[in-house]
Amino acid sequence: MLVPLQKDDFELVSGWLADPEDYFKVCGNAFGYPLQREVFEAFFVESAGNANQRLCFKYCVNDTAVGMVHFTRIDRPNDFGHIGVAMVDPQTRSAGHGRAMFAALLTLGFDELNFHRIDLNVFESNARALKFYQETFGFQVEGLARDTVKKDGVYQGWYTLSLLKHEWLAQQ
Repeated sequence: MLVPLQKDDFELVSGWLADPEDYFKVCGNAFGYPLQREVFEAFFVESAGNANQRLCFKYCVNDTAVGMVHFTRIDRPNDFGHIGVAMVDPQTRSAGHGRAMFAALLTLGFDELNFHRIDLNVFESNARALKFYQETFGFQVEGLARDTVKKDGVYQGWYTLSLLKHEWLAQQ
């Protein structure tokens, strides 16, 4: 179940992002490591909850949070949503929670918010995530934005992937 993030979720989320490698895969250089409470509250709580701007959720199984995901850069005139930060609790990975969380988010986006298009970015170094989005949900790679972030003095790019509503419906 997708549940809106609250200020009280900071410790939970920052714990999931404690490992610098996990943090980079999820956030890149967007927020600076480690995640600060003020940044979490401003971005994931206070500016979230508007279906025309940003929606941030934790994903719960049996009332226990096992992941987080959000739509950002929501573009209502063009029926478009971008999936920004998405992650599963490192302690519960490979248990099917990521698949369930994304299915819930895509259902929300396509069925309830009536998006025509949903996209996301994956760092080129994150082969596991790239494979997951393509093989599990049918996201299509649109291209590689080269040298978009610098980590430890080395540049890397990210892939943009998208899924259209008719592609999602064909899988249902």
